[in-house]
Amino acid sequence: MLCNVQKSVAAGTDVCASLTTIPEIEFTTSYGKLKYDYSYNLQELTNLGRKYNIVEQGLFASGLAIVSVNWEVSLNTISKIIDDTNICVVPTSLNVFIGYQDPTIYISNQLQAGSCEYNVVVRHEQTHHQINAAALEYFIPSLRRSVEKIAKDIKPYKIDTPSKIDEATNKLTEMYIAQIEPLINHFKNELMQEQSKLDNQMNYAMESNLCRRFNAKQKR
Repeated sequence: MLCNVQKSVAAGTDVCASLTTIPEIEFTTSYGKLKYDYSYNLQELTNLGRKYNIVEQGLFASGLAIVSVNWEVSLNTISKIIDDTNICVVPTSLNVFIGYQDPTIYISNQLQAGSCEYNVVVRHEQTHHQINAAALEYFIPSLRRSVEKIAKDIKPYKIDTPSKIDEATNKLTEMYIAQIEPLINHFKNELMQEQSKLDNQMNYAMESNLCRRFNAKQKR
């Protein structure tokens, strides 16, 4: 969409930087559809966990909760013609998506369904998934506030010919991505730290003792 605006422009002046335009910002998310996978044995799950850096050397995994954090940025723009050599490409709407892809709980096929060990592992991995959901819900308002600040700082892009409109839109999108990516990486790091509170020797020992006591009572 082209809007003609007549204005006298001094040489070397970036007329676009002076335009006050903040795009409409929309956030979308997805928690993904949780799946369960019982096709791995203990060693295979351990190898998978080490691949994702969530199982330390010397430990074994009877269960895993794995999810991928996906995010995308898309930008819509309009162009404003100032004069023959000054065209401003202006962001009008910005969509930021962040969500989870393929959340999967893996349970070792060597665990007996219904046993204390099986139930504890399932509950442990379900808690990981609940942490994922709660962390994303908590993070989105903070991300929104940060993106609103970013949008105020990124100015319309000046071009000299309509043939560069798509290129300018891509450049503006790259500017947003460059500033949003560190926020997403921070979220990933915080998520891993939050998950690590559940995966520690003290909690593992508590869960193990729980089943030892339960199984001992069953034998009486």
